[in-house]
Parts: sequence; C-alpha cells; structure tokens
Amino acid sequence: MKLLLIESTPGSATAIETSLVADGHEVVTCTDEHGGPCRGMVHHDACPLEGHIDMAIVARDPASPRLLSEMGAVCATRHRVPLVEVDPADVADDMPTVAVANALATRRVEAGYATAVRHELGNIAAIVDVRREVDRVHITVQVPASDGTPSKLASLADRARHAVRVHDQYVKTIDIAVTCYPDPAD
Repeated sequence: MKLLLIESTPGSATAIETSLVADGHEVVTCTDEHGGPCRGMVHHDACPLEGHIDMAIVARDPASPRLLSEMGAVCATRHRVPLVEVDPADVADDMPTVAVANALATRRVEAGYATAVRHELGNIAAIVDVRREVDRVHITVQVPASDGTPSKLASLADRARHAVRVHDQYVKTIDIAVTCYPDPAD
C-alpha cells in the first residue's frame, strides 16, 4: 500500500515508518526539504496527494492540540483518502494492522459518498452501495421499480454522479449503475 505518514512532531513517527517500510509499504510524507508542512506549496505536482494514496496515517499524541504540521490530514480528508490517527507512543493498540485500519477508514470514506448520493436523491427509497478504488468510485443505486423508467433512471444516474462530484472534486472516474428492485406493494 502507498501510505501518507503525517507527524504532529518531527521524528515522532520514525518507528512507525520503519515498521511500515519493513512490512513492504511505500511511505510518503507532506514535509518539504526544510521540514515545512507542505511540499506542494512551491511545486503543486510535488504534493503526494496528486497521485494515489491508499491511506493517510496521522501520528499524534491524542492529548496534544492539532498543529500546522498535520495540515496533510486536512488535504487527505479533502481528497477523500481514508485517514487514521495513531498515538506514536502506543501504536500496537491504535493500529493493529494497516489492512484492518485501511478497511475501517475506507468504509467511512465510502459511507460519505453514499450519504451524498442519498441526500441528492431526496425521498426516493434508494439503496446505495459504494466501492472506492484507485482514482475511481463505483456507485450502485437501486430504486423501486416505479421509479424505473429509462428516463428516470438516466436522470437518477446524472443526479448521483453530480452528488459524487460535489462530494469529491478530486476523483478521476465515477461509475454509476442504477437498477430497480420490486416495489414493496407488489
């Protein structure tokens, strides 16, 4: 996995990074060569979020205030990258495995897409399923058969796509499938 590691205090995540690299993960950071919080400030394409990041990990003491050095967490959230916070002093309890942490964080991100689509569709009894992949989001919307005319399905797909684009301006590809389920009264 490609992981964005964000430290609240420089050097606090050295052990985490060493462990992640030893497990075969690619670890990148936001810091520039001067220790600043954003390497994309001078050259936009130097930002690690310009490419795909599987998960962002913020290493911070839970009792400490949020700092500018954690700005990458804000950017990761805006890019809808799954994010977890871990206490660098107690990693074993906070992050049992990268795979488990990523699955949980990804589910939260996918739930955000689903909520945006449901909100856009309003009072339509839609079942929304989301799967996030590299640079792509797959959305499946199931609606009652009474809403299933071809023109209504096309309109619902457009509305769902719009909701995803508003929710995540950075996703490169949005796949929408709209299908029908039998009306409950039938």
